[in-house]
Amino acid sequence: MHKYQGKYLTPRPKRRPFLYLGLGCAVLALLAAAYVGLFFWTGAQRKQASRQTAMEYVTPVTLPTAPTPKETEATQTTEVPETTVPETTAETQPPRFPTVDFAGLREKNPDVVAWIQIPALEGVDYPVVMGEDNAYYVNRNWEKAESEEGAIFLDFRNRSDFSQPHNILYGHCMKDGTMFQPLGQWEKESFLTGNDRTVLLYLPDEVRVYEIIGSERVNALDSRVYKTDYTAGQSWADAIGETLKNLWYDLDTQYDGNSEILTLSTCMGGDQRLTVHAICVEHVPNGT
Repeated sequence: MHKYQGKYLTPRPKRRPFLYLGLGCAVLALLAAAYVGLFFWTGAQRKQASRQTAMEYVTPVTLPTAPTPKETEATQTTEVPETTVPETTAETQPPRFPTVDFAGLREKNPDVVAWIQIPALEGVDYPVVMGEDNAYYVNRNWEKAESEEGAIFLDFRNRSDFSQPHNILYGHCMKDGTMFQPLGQWEKESFLTGNDRTVLLYLPDEVRVYEIIGSERVNALDSRVYKTDYTAGQSWADAIGETLKNLWYDLDTQYDGNSEILTLSTCMGGDQRLTVHAICVEHVPNGT
């Protein structure tokens, strides 16, 4: 006898393989997103810790504090006996620039050769290192720890004391706005002409003050821009003249065969590089 197959018989549950597959994929996606988020968060924390460590070796300029209104009023109402005002000397004036503890930095890493600061670009305030080639610090920070943002480093063909007429610094163009990513601001004419164009390069024995003269996009193999063995003379003056012709905005900068140029270089994708050129306008010995 056949079993009755009436309409009230409870049907068998249907299998739903695609539902389970979808749930599995969703769980995997959440785990992957959590891993990626943790990776970037850890990297950001590591980057911030490295930057904070570096800033511990910089003593900022301390300016005199302005008197409060009460102090000013008390001074105006109280008779003060006449005294001789001491002359202001170099020893009593606040320093023009922050002080960098190169001895301390070099205990961390002997490859530290300078410190760069660009006042108009918030965050461009880093130690400068120099490796045995131009590859070592591409994926290592200034403390030699592996890091995707790398470090700001001097071309290995330059001298560590920046004694050549043309010195080149490299840095990554990070999406989070760190390292040399802000250099792109100098491609805007309004930014170039409306902001302080100073670049400060702190060395163990002096501070060099540079003035940005413009930017240009070049090929990574450009022999004019990436040549470091120029010697002072007509060939160097010709090279500077050619550079000024290629700048996006010419600021009528004066130059000669003895001009010192600092080139800042960052990647723009493929073989394209953004370079920002600055001319040295002042050498300030430390302690003056």
